[in-house]
Amino acid sequence: MYNPNFSIQYSLKARFMDENGVSRMVTKGLLVHLGCEVTTVSSSEECLRVVSHKHRVVFMDVCTPGVENYQIALRIHEKFTKRHQRPLLVALTGNTDKSTKEKCMSFGLDGVLLKPVSLDNMRNVLSDLLEHRVLYEAM
Repeated sequence: MYNPNFSIQYSLKARFMDENGVSRMVTKGLLVHLGCEVTTVSSSEECLRVVSHKHRVVFMDVCTPGVENYQIALRIHEKFTKRHQRPLLVALTGNTDKSTKEKCMSFGLDGVLLKPVSLDNMRNVLSDLLEHRVLYEAM
């Protein structure tokens, strides 16, 4: 549910992974505008290496050519033994087909957000994720 008054009341630590530098810069700007403390990485391997329990949300581009980012989601699950300790995992994709959403769900992602991302969409996603810990309505 959209909440126009939503803002992060504390420093939410987020990780954003995308190989595209422009996408990283734009999405980081949206998250910072919403009050998040954001660190970006340019590869799935780097994301896996540096993600920690301090990150509440990890946004990851899942449609990178030649990279199986869905596998990184599984490896993040393995890294954290308890669900409440691991960050929420959100797929970013330009793909609107039903199979992408189903694949995200089967690999344990907590949500899917369609690119290009707007400030209102990001606000809505964060609000829903933090309240319910799952979001699949964004596609």
